[in-house]
Amino acid sequence: MIRLLLPLFVAMVAPAMPAADMGPPDPVLRTLMEGDAALASGDHAALRARAQMLTALGATPAEGQEDLARLWTREAQDHGVAQPALAFRGRALGPAYRRGSIVPGGSMTMRQLFLGGQRAQILVAPAGGAGHLSIRVQGADGETLCAKPVGDPQADCAWMPLFTERFDIVIENGGAAPAGFYLVVR
Repeated sequence: MIRLLLPLFVAMVAPAMPAADMGPPDPVLRTLMEGDAALASGDHAALRARAQMLTALGATPAEGQEDLARLWTREAQDHGVAQPALAFRGRALGPAYRRGSIVPGGSMTMRQLFLGGQRAQILVAPAGGAGHLSIRVQGADGETLCAKPVGDPQADCAWMPLFTERFDIVIENGGAAPAGFYLVVR
C-alpha cells in the first residue's frame, strides 16, 4: 500500500517542474523575440520592458535598421504605459542587431569589421518559427570560418580574429517559403 501511495504523496509535495525554456540563450536575441511577441499580443507593458532591456543590454540597430527600442517605447507610450527608470545602465558599446526576412532560395550578405584580438560572435535565431536558414562567415581571403544551419533556439559562430579586418556574414534561405530571422553581431 505504501508503494502505491508514496509516488502520489511525492507528486503532491514536490514543486511543479517548470516547462523547458525553448527560447534562445542569448539575452539580445531573447529580448528581440519577446518584444515581437509582446507587440503581436498587444501587451504594451511587456513591450516597454523589452525596449528597456534592449537599451540596458547596450544593443543598437545595425546600419539601416530601425531602432526597435525607440519604436517599442513609442508604441508603449502611445498606449498609456508610463516610462519607469531603468534599474541599471548598459554598456557604452554593445551588440548590434538586425531583424530581416529572406525570400525562398535567397541570401543576404553583410560585411562587418571585427577587431583583432577581441572575441567576435554572430548569433542568428529564426523569427516566427523555424525555417531553412543557414549562416556562413567568411574571412577577407574567402576562407569559411563557420557554416551552420539556423535552428531553434539559435545558431552562433564565434572566433578570435588575429587582425582587424572585415568578414562576410551570409544568411541563406534554402526553403520554399520566406524566412524571418534575428541577427546579433558582437
